[in-house]
Amino acid sequence: MHTINHTLEEKVLESEGRYLKTQELQSLEQFAQSYAARLETYQNLGEKSPEMVLNALKLFGQEYPDVMAKAGKRCHYDMTSVLRYIALSILRDDEVFFIEELMSWLDTVLVAYKRNHHCASAYQHLMNELKAALPASNIDLIRPYIDSVITQLQSHAKQ
Repeated sequence: MHTINHTLEEKVLESEGRYLKTQELQSLEQFAQSYAARLETYQNLGEKSPEMVLNALKLFGQEYPDVMAKAGKRCHYDMTSVLRYIALSILRDDEVFFIEELMSWLDTVLVAYKRNHHCASAYQHLMNELKAALPASNIDLIRPYIDSVITQLQSHAKQ
């Protein structure tokens, strides 16, 4: 795993043998300035995700009891993994990491199970749980990731 985010790594590699230009340093400055908010979100997800996942899956189970009966443990594992990767991606401030490390895996798994529509509903429940449990500043960082998961799931549900 890389230790810095994709954008910063790219800037460092491009600057090999020279100092970074002012414009190139802006990415580093933004990364440093947003660290406290990203760390808070990461810590809140780590602390509260087990309860939020269970609550979301309870609601999902009321909506689709047959899916939960057959794949409840797998849903729990997948949703927990998604939140862990979201937290890590937020901490790293690296959406590319999220896409490369998680989205293709998730897409493959869920297409194989042919439960995309159902899963999109589960992640909507998760988003509602996140909004109820976390500060708005955390949600602002989390929302793009959950939205991309839901959008990916819904794109396959229409096929």
